[in-house]
Amino acid sequence: MSTVALQNVWDTLVGYNLSTANKRWLAEHLWEQIMVETAEQVEPYTMAELNARIDQSEADIAAGRVYSREEARRHRKEYMAKLLNS
Repeated sequence: MSTVALQNVWDTLVGYNLSTANKRWLAEHLWEQIMVETAEQVEPYTMAELNARIDQSEADIAAGRVYSREEARRHRKEYMAKLLNS
């Protein structure tokens, strides 16, 4: 679906003047659908893969390759802004 089509869907939803409860209901149902679709596409990690990721994380921490809480917050905020503006 194009950005224009999605914007039309959004404009239609906003035009309904939905209550907070209605918006939450829509969001929860959309999220559930996303989780189902995503689960079908993603293979679970093996224990070896999980342990390798933990080992890598511990090595990154030991080497100082980490972000401060404020840096992580800033990255997340910038990422969300990009998502909302695209």
